[in-house]
Amino acid sequence: MFKNKRIFYLSAAIAYALLIFFLSSLTGAEADRLNYFKIWDKLAHFLEYALFCFLVSKALFFTLENNMKRYISLLAVLIVILFAISDEFHQSFVPGRSAEVYDVFADGMGAVLSQIILYIKEVKGDLR
Repeated sequence: MFKNKRIFYLSAAIAYALLIFFLSSLTGAEADRLNYFKIWDKLAHFLEYALFCFLVSKALFFTLENNMKRYISLLAVLIVILFAISDEFHQSFVPGRSAEVYDVFADGMGAVLSQIILYIKEVKGDLR
């Protein structure tokens, strides 16, 4: 795949965090133009942060020492939830946008699900 997976996953996680920050910086009118399906807002948050947590988890896996690897899932979820909280706080200053606790909840649930899936894949070796 890639010669240096650590750099790949760190770069991907940082780039994804920057994308989330950029999307949160859009004004309410700009965000409404991109969000055609308002009913799917929480699902979008859920999926967005599930992917983000996956990238953070992989970056941690290739960065941390072996004795710390048992904490990767917990650290990844914690990092992603703290990012989600800071993202909602940032969004509260953007015109036409607001911070919502339910968004952070959806973000956190997506993060947790991604780690459950990774755990099952690790234990079973496959998701079939």
